[in-house]
Amino acid sequence: MRIKLHLWPIGLSALAITSILAAQIPQLGVAPAQEQLLDFSDKIPRLTHEGVNCSQGAGLITEFTSPGGGVRIEAPEGGWDWSHFVAVAIDIQNIGDSAVTLIGHMDNSQSAIGFLYLPSGIQESMVIYLKRKNPTEGTPFKDMNGIPGGRLKHWDVPKTIKQLRISDLDGQAVGGTVQILSVDGIGQFDAIPIADEKSFFPFVNQYGQYKHEDWPGKIKNDADLRNMWETEKADLAAHSGIPDRSRYGGWKAGPKLKATGHFRTEKYKGKWWLVDPEGFLFWSHGTTGVGMGMESRITGRNHYFETIPPKYTENQQVDFYDANRARKYGPDWQEISDKLAHQRLASWGMNTVANWSRPEVYQMRKTPYVVAISLGDKEAQFRKDPKVLREIVRNRMRQERKTTAKDPWCIGYFVDNELRWQHVMDTADYYRIVSEEVKRAAPDKLYMGSRLHGQNKFHGGSKVAVDASRYCDIIGINRYRFSPADLKIPEGGLDKPIVIGEFHFGALDRGLLHTGLRGVGTQKQRAYAYHHYVTQALKHPDIVGTHWFQYRDQPITGRGDGENYQIGFVNIADDPYAEIVQAARWIGEHMYSYRLKN
Repeated sequence: MRIKLHLWPIGLSALAITSILAAQIPQLGVAPAQEQLLDFSDKIPRLTHEGVNCSQGAGLITEFTSPGGGVRIEAPEGGWDWSHFVAVAIDIQNIGDSAVTLIGHMDNSQSAIGFLYLPSGIQESMVIYLKRKNPTEGTPFKDMNGIPGGRLKHWDVPKTIKQLRISDLDGQAVGGTVQILSVDGIGQFDAIPIADEKSFFPFVNQYGQYKHEDWPGKIKNDADLRNMWETEKADLAAHSGIPDRSRYGGWKAGPKLKATGHFRTEKYKGKWWLVDPEGFLFWSHGTTGVGMGMESRITGRNHYFETIPPKYTENQQVDFYDANRARKYGPDWQEISDKLAHQRLASWGMNTVANWSRPEVYQMRKTPYVVAISLGDKEAQFRKDPKVLREIVRNRMRQERKTTAKDPWCIGYFVDNELRWQHVMDTADYYRIVSEEVKRAAPDKLYMGSRLHGQNKFHGGSKVAVDASRYCDIIGINRYRFSPADLKIPEGGLDKPIVIGEFHFGALDRGLLHTGLRGVGTQKQRAYAYHHYVTQALKHPDIVGTHWFQYRDQPITGRGDGENYQIGFVNIADDPYAEIVQAARWIGEHMYSYRLKN
């Protein structure tokens, strides 16, 4: 069974390269630039291909015949130097009768990847961002992973590109035909469209937004905030939740299994599931960071800001998200916002308050939740000492014994996060000790591991995942790719369910300066990427949930480690992004029947 994305239309239109550039370049914080790098209209370039048929038309016609098939466009000797651009846009037209989902790679690199979903008859561009290391070095910007001028920190793309590959993603393009028209460089790297530094600073307005550009939904005054709230209230009233759900968000219309009064796992018809306290099948669809504000450093950067709201400033940190919520909801903004979070999740088709969320929100017991158990600095040496580790976990779990340990709304616990393992004892001993102490305090709750991190290979090697499978009820994995379809526990591991603890996609069309770890061209493509990722997870026999990172955008001037990503379900004004909300609602409505049938 194949569900097509256009079941939830979001204003599709045939976009040529010029229109997508017009929508994007003003948001990149760079001087506009467009240069055609490759033109496929007159001849087929030097290429290799597998699982596709290629021919010449108005562009490079590519017919997808096998899952994973694609075409590899080879650079001339010496390669392509595209380092003076912020991104590369590959203009593609779907000339077939079915929708296609595509992925693009430069040099098979995991750092330079693009995603594109195209319905039949639509022309649009796959955007691949050229990310760099050390983006603020030699600039007037500090502690920001993305800065004006198009410097996006994370992986370092090679200066010389030798090949560009466009291929099918997860079999979703098989039977489809596209026409690759051109490759364009967009955005002049390291140039901002402001005459000089004096006229550029301050670049953050009173609402914590980028001052020098405009975009749909930008806040101009307090009235805009109140109007957005009225619009959202009408939307929430029209989408109050999904009717065939149990008290806990399980599948009330589905099979009824054994009820234990707590969440548990069970393999049903060849696939792992969570089972809710009432015995209904449950699949965890949620987002992290619910209810949390986010501060950004002022010290040494006062000149960044037009206005710093004093009531929302502490220890030389400012939180514009909290300030905007106060402007929007009034003096009771925290209480209103906490209640609203649960109302939103139900409306968005979500059933889980995921990691890093505000305890006051999940302890309202309106939405199932997981708890983040932090043991302190992930590089701390105490994890090498079994006795000390046991004592620390035991003391920390005592805090949960009288609250979450007995709460039927609590699914379970993540302990630690994305450990690099150089300061950890044998991993089998680590997971055994943590599991024993979690179960000592909360015998009815699920131990969900340490949130393994990695793409195809986990940090610490395959042994980490194998050992986690021995002692965890669920293996938590943070997986920042465009698909979880090929995710598996290495050979030697036990058959255990998996939950995706983090994933996200971002774009540069709403005033922020970094896409996050996986970037797409527009909010529409962000919604499509979300839909694709979660539906592939629903098909996966071992995955029992996906948790998006995170509930709200990060501040434009960066959180403590410099992250300033456009990755929220809501923006700095606490206003939801309609496109991704619509995608999540579709998932929430269809996920149980979809998983059972696929």
